[in-house]
Amino acid sequence: MSVAETYLDLVILINGGMDTLVILLLGRLIHLPVRTSRVLMAVLLGEIPIVLACYSTPQWIILSKWMIPILMIKVAFRSQSLSVFLKALVGFWLLSAGLGGFVYALWGWAQFDGGLGGEHLSLVVKNFWILPSGTLMWLCLQRLWQRWQERKSGLQRNIYDLEINFGGEERGVVHIKALLDTGNHLRDPITGSPVILLEEEVAASAMPDNIRAFLTSPWKDYADPWPLLWKFNPNLVKHLVFIPFQGIETRSWLLGIRPERVMCLGSNGSQQIHATVALVQQVLSSEGEYQALLHPEHVQKGGDG
Repeated sequence: MSVAETYLDLVILINGGMDTLVILLLGRLIHLPVRTSRVLMAVLLGEIPIVLACYSTPQWIILSKWMIPILMIKVAFRSQSLSVFLKALVGFWLLSAGLGGFVYALWGWAQFDGGLGGEHLSLVVKNFWILPSGTLMWLCLQRLWQRWQERKSGLQRNIYDLEINFGGEERGVVHIKALLDTGNHLRDPITGSPVILLEEEVAASAMPDNIRAFLTSPWKDYADPWPLLWKFNPNLVKHLVFIPFQGIETRSWLLGIRPERVMCLGSNGSQQIHATVALVQQVLSSEGEYQALLHPEHVQKGGDG
């Protein structure tokens, strides 16, 4: 019986090449920036299971095969979003399984080095069900991942970068991402400007002191907060407005701020839009993809709303 010889340098080279291909392809598919230095570090991490397979115990080999891909994705694609990280990790596993299986089969069928392990690639009839079952499972998972990716891509097309200046000072400017919300029909009751819904926590640090002070007052306890505003600081009437909205059970108010300037930033340059910013306490995106909701008119009229 012949003994199959494995050259560690050749295995490392092939594994590194496959990891590089998978990472580059994954970056293209999910629209993440790919940096050469990060890809190199991820590929080096991917060689750890290969080395452990030669010099370590089976327990460490199995553990590394599960943990190393997680570290590779964390290093290759720098992202603070858990959703993006999970999407990249699932995509890496799917691409590795698909491309790795294809290369493995091609290597054996082409009979490089006399086949796989010194023997020709063959299928046992009683285990033939493994091939279609594995293929079907991979196709189903790949389809689910693709739908997830399509949903995220569609969402990204409706997200805009905004710069909101609340007070003219440097600390009065916030940079946020806003989602186009076709269900947002709120308007400033006095000026008629379309309303941008913004998370209160994001805006709080950038608001002028007098507006922040009023925000901490018990204005929400009043059925009509306008008299309280006049009593608190009449000068704020030029900057603040109460926007009525219908809740699930009752009619209530949103505190609106008329900022000095709102800029929509894009690849074709920046464009000023006219808007009143209404503050909401809830988090608008649980995954942190956006912090505000745009009025449809801001996009339909090219920012002239």
